[in-house]
Amino acid sequence: MLKLSKLIDYATIIIISLDQYKTVVSSSTLAARTHIPEPTVAKILKMLTRASLTKSSRGPGSGYYLLNELSEISLATVVRIIEGPIKLVDCKKDDCRIENEECILYGKWEVLNYQIKNVFETLTLADLKKSSARFDLNKN
Repeated sequence: MLKLSKLIDYATIIIISLDQYKTVVSSSTLAARTHIPEPTVAKILKMLTRASLTKSSRGPGSGYYLLNELSEISLATVVRIIEGPIKLVDCKKDDCRIENEECILYGKWEVLNYQIKNVFETLTLADLKKSSARFDLNKN
């Protein structure tokens, strides 16, 4: 089964929750609101801050806040921050597992990689937040 990691799911929930506050929020408050363990929330917030999606505030009332609108954050951005590049198959001729013969699938996975990446780039967190399960993937 092909599926997104739990950390990507959690990061998406945390970002959408941060957007609802519109102010600085502590990791413990987000953990309580989202029911995600606090150490995991803290880990994800650090990743999001390193990627300049959130910013941390120190001192009294310390916490994190979102730097962009949900409509400006694609699912692809979240995936890349948490897991790295979006790629189903990392097919490189130099590292091919098939020796002494041409792979019949070489270069064919790129079309699927491109299409999936395009869907992830097109889908924003604002789209995911919508109550409707249908998204306009042809908006670009």
